Amino acid sequence: MRIIFWLVFTIGLTGLYFMNIAILKMPFLNWEWGKHAAVRFFLGFFILGANAFYAHKLKFTSALKVILAIAFLDYLYDYYIGAYRLNFEIILHGLYMLVWGAIMGYLACKNLNNKE
Repeated sequence: MRIIFWLVFTIGLTGLYFMNIAILKMPFLNWEWGKHAAVRFFLGFFILGANAFYAHKLKFTSALKVILAIAFLDYLYDYYIGAYRLNFEIILHGLYMLVWGAIMGYLACKNLNNKE
């Protein structure tokens, strides 16, 4: 199970690198952009991966509503301060981070509770 976890981590990090360089045309290690990517990753990790998929503490629709509300407020704040324009690439990047975080959260919980 640990091999799958690290494989998903490596593939996700590689995909993130190419998404930042090729699609968004921005440096891979950008502090401002990294904060927003981390918010989406950890939303997916804890809310979807750990609580909805693994522990079944939240229903999938409830988890999506919470994530949508938090992500919308973050996008609205960024638009208000003029950090960037909201476009399809930005939304695609946010979805990528949510999905990657959800998969990593599920695998991390499964890995922690699976005593090998």
